[in-house]
Amino acid sequence: MAGLRRLASATTIRQNLFYLIGIGGSGAGVLVAQSYGAHHLSPAANGESTSVVAVLNLLYTTSYVVAAGCAREVAAALAQGTAPESHWARLRGSGWRIGLSLGLAMVPVDVGLAILLHLPDPWILVVTVVAGPISALGGSQRGYLQGSRQFSKLAINFLLYGITMVVLAVILLNLGLGAAAVPLASVAGALGSAVYPRHQRVARASAPAHPGALVDGTVLAGAATAPIFNNIDVVAARHVLSPTNAGLYSGLSIMGKILFFGTSSLSAVMYPRVAAAADANARRRLLLQTGAVLVGIDLVVVVGYTALSRPLLGLVLGHRYESDSTLLLLFSLGIVGLTLVNMLVYYSMGARDRSFALVPAIGVPLLIAWLFTSPPHLADFVPRIASALLILGVLEALVVLPKALRARGALDR
Repeated sequence: MAGLRRLASATTIRQNLFYLIGIGGSGAGVLVAQSYGAHHLSPAANGESTSVVAVLNLLYTTSYVVAAGCAREVAAALAQGTAPESHWARLRGSGWRIGLSLGLAMVPVDVGLAILLHLPDPWILVVTVVAGPISALGGSQRGYLQGSRQFSKLAINFLLYGITMVVLAVILLNLGLGAAAVPLASVAGALGSAVYPRHQRVARASAPAHPGALVDGTVLAGAATAPIFNNIDVVAARHVLSPTNAGLYSGLSIMGKILFFGTSSLSAVMYPRVAAAADANARRRLLLQTGAVLVGIDLVVVVGYTALSRPLLGLVLGHRYESDSTLLLLFSLGIVGLTLVNMLVYYSMGARDRSFALVPAIGVPLLIAWLFTSPPHLADFVPRIASALLILGVLEALVVLPKALRARGALDR
């Protein structure tokens, strides 16, 4: 109870609310844009549009990875009494280098993607080349704001993405751009979040003699896990399912992932606090507090989907998607596993504990391969993604929790 009372402090609640407003508005923007597209495109064309957006979202994984590295560095600097503004020039420069490298790498990758996704008009994949640098710069912005705990500005950053995407998706769809409309709107939204906010120019912090990399293997493994699974399923569905079933699955995927985005604020607010925590006991308290709230929210959403899945799918995406209702509960249980993974990897990154990275480094590629070898039936594909996420959650808990929960006993002794 004492831990829950601390969690309910005004600052923590306010920061969670700001993050929820931001990520909720951003996610709502994506949902509205894709829902609008689903109502104005055929299921096959919607599946094509959604698969390209999924590729873009996989590229936006760069934003999460860069943000994780920036947030950890800024949080540690604040704990040592250093002004975060003095680190901005280095963070922005690192983001540029990572983003430009990714954009160049997408040129040959797009050729393979065009074949993998069976796209009738593969030229739309050109937007992925631009999306690389944009997503990395957006990650620098978001990580800086998260690490310095400026969650009100972080909310605005997220909202710029969602609002821009909705407005442009509606305009481009009505202009007749078809399956290309929503992907183009997505890139424009990412650009909006990459340029806000502007930062004051201050003296640059003196760099250590051997500065550590902003993004290392553990940051990559941790921050990339959830974004990859949030998007690779749609790409895999586009590859193994028929165009119509891939379009139907995309609706199920959008609805199920509301649970993930609705709980992501908990890990986002916990992360800079763990990075700046004075000792292992303080980190343990943060983990237990966050975990208790996460479990409660997961239960509420799963119960709600159990009772209301069919009308919700019909209301949000249209009556053609109501046939997915029997699979929504199963898919949501898999997303519960993903919310657990997200909390544990961000706790471990903040604590600079590298042991967690073994599970995503080995498990994620294996589970993705399992998706791409699924039978071409929706009833087979959904259990695969759900069980993959649950297995990943259980394995991550077995690796992280014993060490994290032993921390207090070691200190007490």
